[in-house]
Amino acid sequence: MYRARDTRLNRDVALKVLPELFAADPDRLARFKREAQVLASLNHPNIGAIHGFEESGAVHALVLELVEGPTLADRIAQGLIPLDEALPIARQISEALEMAHEHGVIHRDLKPANVKVRPDGTVKVLDFGLAKAFEGDVATPDVSQSPTLSVAGTHMGVILGTAAYMAPEQAKGKRVDKRVDIWAFGCVLYEMLTGRQAFEGEDISEILASVIKGTANLDLLPAQVHPRLRDVVARCLEKDPRKRFRDIGDVRYELERIQADPRGALIQPAAGALTAPARRMLPLVAAAVVLTGIVVGAAVWVLKPVPTPEPPPVARFSYTLPQNQSFRNPGRPMVAISPDGRHFVYNVAGGLYLRSMDGLSARLIPGTEEILSNPFFSPDGQWIGFFSFADGQLKKIPVAGGTAVALSKASNPFGASWGTDNTIVFGQPEGIMRVSANGGMPELLVAAEKGEQVDGPQMLPGGPWVLFSLTRGSGDTRWDVAEIVAHSLESGERKVLWRGGSDARYVSTGHLLYALDDALFALPLDLERLEVSGGPVPLLAGLQRAGGPGTNTATAQYGVSDGGTLVHVVGASIETQARTLAWVDRNGREEAIAAPPRAYLYPRISPDGTQVALDVRDQENDIWVWSLARSTLTRLTFDPGFDRYPVWTPDGRRIVFSSQPAGAPNLFWQAADGTGAAERLTESMNVQFPSSISADGTRLVFEEQRPAPDVQLLALGGERPSTLREPQGRPEPGGGTTGSGRGEPVEPRRVTPLVATMFAERNGDLSADGRWLAYESNESGRIEVYVRLFPEVDGGKWQVSTSGGRQPLWAPNSRELFFVDAEGRIVAVPIQTGPGFIAGNPQVIVDGPFATTLPGMVGRMYDVSRDGQRFLMVKALEGDDESAPPPQIIVVQNWFEELKRLAPVP
Repeated sequence: MYRARDTRLNRDVALKVLPELFAADPDRLARFKREAQVLASLNHPNIGAIHGFEESGAVHALVLELVEGPTLADRIAQGLIPLDEALPIARQISEALEMAHEHGVIHRDLKPANVKVRPDGTVKVLDFGLAKAFEGDVATPDVSQSPTLSVAGTHMGVILGTAAYMAPEQAKGKRVDKRVDIWAFGCVLYEMLTGRQAFEGEDISEILASVIKGTANLDLLPAQVHPRLRDVVARCLEKDPRKRFRDIGDVRYELERIQADPRGALIQPAAGALTAPARRMLPLVAAAVVLTGIVVGAAVWVLKPVPTPEPPPVARFSYTLPQNQSFRNPGRPMVAISPDGRHFVYNVAGGLYLRSMDGLSARLIPGTEEILSNPFFSPDGQWIGFFSFADGQLKKIPVAGGTAVALSKASNPFGASWGTDNTIVFGQPEGIMRVSANGGMPELLVAAEKGEQVDGPQMLPGGPWVLFSLTRGSGDTRWDVAEIVAHSLESGERKVLWRGGSDARYVSTGHLLYALDDALFALPLDLERLEVSGGPVPLLAGLQRAGGPGTNTATAQYGVSDGGTLVHVVGASIETQARTLAWVDRNGREEAIAAPPRAYLYPRISPDGTQVALDVRDQENDIWVWSLARSTLTRLTFDPGFDRYPVWTPDGRRIVFSSQPAGAPNLFWQAADGTGAAERLTESMNVQFPSSISADGTRLVFEEQRPAPDVQLLALGGERPSTLREPQGRPEPGGGTTGSGRGEPVEPRRVTPLVATMFAERNGDLSADGRWLAYESNESGRIEVYVRLFPEVDGGKWQVSTSGGRQPLWAPNSRELFFVDAEGRIVAVPIQTGPGFIAGNPQVIVDGPFATTLPGMVGRMYDVSRDGQRFLMVKALEGDDESAPPPQIIVVQNWFEELKRLAPVP
């Protein structure tokens, strides 16, 4: 093993060079590479990572995570490990094994020398699963073929160490499963507690004989050790695999219960620790004094009242998202807590992040690096369900990460929950659906009537009732929360529990929780009669709603564990903060626009320069139009979903936008004067946002996430083929539809990829002369602005920005290109076109306190006047700091004690 420096990623690593004899076997080398690839997918804080596999001539080496600190063998050599240190180490080892076993990986060579303990107490299990690659696939009775025996056969100390941790079935050369790791874990735990190996001998044959025929001397365990811990060691070391623990998760659970025992891991004797011989005398002593003990004990029991245990204290802490993260706010739940209260998960633009209550930071769950919503936990806390926008599927993924499992097709759910019967209920436009957690065809449980929407379904315990919030439409323009109801799956009876509020939850204290505005309330609920009593009691304020303050139809961001831990998001998100509009010229002179402060995003000036289309996020998430001449703000769209990213057609008659009436956001357009219904342009399971329209109005440039953002082209006129073709190797973007209403399918429009790579390309903008496409991409490792020929996008590519750039916009005369630089300033670059393309030197033309870049906001945040001399900017209100940290997640442990105090149940 060598310490090395990775010069490409600027980090220290460990190099493990494969033995020459092993590397000379092509079959084993190929098998080893395949195994290393599998192990590279194991992403866990207690597993030493594999970074790569390097080859140079006949030398083959693994690039491994460099883990500082001594091995567990070094630590044990200094003496037995105290219980308060041994149990956390053992728990972390068990969690590493549990994660690997869930992915079908067995270590097969677990021993103290393969475990490191960092100075901060973090445990790293090393050489995970490499044993299988060394050993091969065929079982053999020759014990010398065990991984360490064959590779390090000349190192007797290593041979003895490995043999001492082999399970009996492994020592006999039989086929093995994950229970060999449980045996080895028991050996390691025994050695930590006693300072001695469980199975010893002077040579390998004696050790193997002890493993196969002997038993570990449990009397060497500390006399005062917790009896449950003795049982854990004993059951791990059962020679018959059928009597051994079947899953390491069961071992981890036992260790956690031992740590949680208020008596501690050590059961202290009254007057010093007893030796093993003394313990064997206890039955005789007990027989001599049993009668006296019974009499005295009974008297004490009668005379001394049983003390009432003190309720656990309520504890609060806050978690602020790192500055490079921001909540992705699609109007659905974005935070959830595991039923046991040990973890919570939250949803940001980069995926799902998991935070353990005993950890300091959150980690990305591998396999969730896509746009998703609605995270929710399985009852055992081992899985997380979510909705994927990439393919319109309800999915689940192990908490440790990996490959997500598709369960069923769905629209973006109105909340979801996982029941103890291993089924999932979730809200859809047609009502409440139920699907097996193993996947399958969903069934309709509760049908939504016309004009109704059902949110946040939860199966009530002990009966056939499902709890949910019911939203009814008021006319065609808005939604009003009406009722919190329970619906019987047997009789079809519907009982109204409370009128007003939303996002209802039933908790085991006998309370019905619900949200109203930015507050959380509680009502006592009799579960047998399904009746509430008394009046609502406010519990907390400042609860974040997905659509901002005052939007009672939007999701309230909170969750409660079975044991009473509350998590909730406080504060308004950056996207819902109020802003103003202003003109800014090239000399920095600013002119205020009289539009009232609202949560403005992505302003777009009409072709005639008289109006501004705006994405407004503070109330109903709709498109609004500000008249510069009349100083009036008019709402254009009224869909109950989210309408965003407006783009004018060149004739000014229509506005194209992204809308989410159900499923993923797709493309629509609406008459700019508000007449008529919105018309659907595309129908896809992928997220789509418009960005630019050609000067002749026939072609629309838009972003489609598949799952990485790509720049696509939609034909707005001309040929409409009945089938769409997609380049080989890319997923289908979905057909297009048009019609008079939201979602009426008609003849599809042609979709053509413009820039579609493994990188993220977005914010495509067409020049007025129709010759050039500007866009941003992260292909260099940093977001930069590029230009390509249009429509022949393969004819050339030029990088325009040099030190970071995004949000490109062509000047009306096509001789300048604007973009936002890395410092949030607007930069102008002169462009010369003729036989080729020449970009001049960039010049900063707008610099000031403008909202050009906001966390989580990816579209263009400014526009330019028809003469190219003034820029329409979005500006934060005076005193508001939009660079402030994102909203916080508040965690309240033992919150049920506070709930019962504030809202006593009769």
